[in-house]
Amino acid sequence: MTSFGVYSIWSKNVCVYVGQAKQQSLQSRLRQHYNGSHNEKLNAWIKSSHPLWFTVEPTNNIQGIDAKERNRIKKYAPLTNKLLLKKEYQYGHYSSSF
Repeated sequence: MTSFGVYSIWSKNVCVYVGQAKQQSLQSRLRQHYNGSHNEKLNAWIKSSHPLWFTVEPTNNIQGIDAKERNRIKKYAPLTNKLLLKKEYQYGHYSSSF
């Protein structure tokens, strides 16, 4: 069983965050978020009373993790991903008034 891949953090039916684990296991990466995430908005969700649940997509293809993460970010539009606006802006999905 592989321990690398892409994960999503959810509250009810809303995606809160999408991330990847390719330098460490999925379990270690998720634990890292609970010990203090680099993302302040995600920290607020974790510390809140909102119940959170996770989905994980393990993979053996380490080279494909970045693309899989980008696809999940586009698909789920997570509330706290800092890279969402940057990546979408790079792809030209936002108007120039942004």
